[in-house]
Amino acid sequence: MTIQADQHRYEATALPDDPLVGVGGQILVGFDGSPASESALTWAVARATTRGVRRIVLVGVVDDDSGAMGQDYADLAAEQAARLLSRTADRVSEKHPSLLVDTRLARGSVAVGLAGAGSDEDLVVVGSDKTGYARGRVYGSRSLQLAAVAGGTIAVIPAVDLRLREGVVVALQEPERAGELARMGAREAVQRRSSLSLVHAIPLESGPERHACADLTLAAGRAAASQESPHLEVTSFLAHRRPAEAILNLSRDKALLLVGRSRRPEPNVLGGTLHEVLMNANVPVVVVR
Repeated sequence: MTIQADQHRYEATALPDDPLVGVGGQILVGFDGSPASESALTWAVARATTRGVRRIVLVGVVDDDSGAMGQDYADLAAEQAARLLSRTADRVSEKHPSLLVDTRLARGSVAVGLAGAGSDEDLVVVGSDKTGYARGRVYGSRSLQLAAVAGGTIAVIPAVDLRLREGVVVALQEPERAGELARMGAREAVQRRSSLSLVHAIPLESGPERHACADLTLAAGRAAASQESPHLEVTSFLAHRRPAEAILNLSRDKALLLVGRSRRPEPNVLGGTLHEVLMNANVPVVVVR
């Protein structure tokens, strides 16, 4: 692995709002009682109570498969899901009385149900227990499906111990979008009072034009982060290896990873890099709209 690094040190300052939630947005949590969804709920509640977000919505989805087993079974599944959401909302409200906790029940496939439960300004949080390394096209992961169909920002939270994690990583893809992602990452890092790392990866055999584009991408990211917060510590990395490997390696002990969606001509299809990152990440991954 070959890495080039540029570092700029600044003193952190505070910003008041949540950079992951849009104007008028809220935090939605996909919840089904599983350990992965409990991890998502814990992360979402901690974020809401420390970022001034006063309302979260617990979203349960009655899968289409339950309807195939008969209307009575589908109704029972919906009733059980509604009770679970209500009990969980009461539990969270009792522990955090200043937080308004609502519930919402959707029907359909889980990914589509979660994606349609809110607006593009919302942050949708889901859990994932897929932290083993897998490089193929592994289907069936609902976090992957949600990332493919959601119009807004999603956060995928792995079921791992996130205590003592520090630092925010932003994976940059091209110069045109580098500034937007870097600014969001800078706001997040400032609020966490942590450092910001920008990473961009290119093949080892890349020629001068590809290197020039990579340098431009990182420069745009550094400039945008510095404009957002001139007192932030920013480090940028140019890695000569597969993008997913570089991103996962840099973020394995960090508190948050921000990535953008790949621009692909096929609708509802993830790029290979994002697919691999979501399958193997042991860090909360935010996929930015």
